[in-house]
Amino acid sequence: MEIDLTKARTTVKELSEALAELDGTVVDEAPTRAGRGQRTDVSRTLQRLAHLGNRAAVEVMDAYYVFKDHDEPTGK
Repeated sequence: MEIDLTKARTTVKELSEALAELDGTVVDEAPTRAGRGQRTDVSRTLQRLAHLGNRAAVEVMDAYYVFKDHDEPTGK
């Protein structure tokens, strides 16, 4: 049996790239339209990053369950 983590690795790579892009961002705290817009973008990006982390975890668990099904003895 070959363990296939391609989907999880792709998701983690996407997450890593997005984290690197957001890391160190200076947020404009001014009560201006531009400041609110940037804070909204950062908030949405952080929510998307959390989603990617959850998706990667689910993809790893999918691989685990495929492995577990093959690993169990046949006489249940």
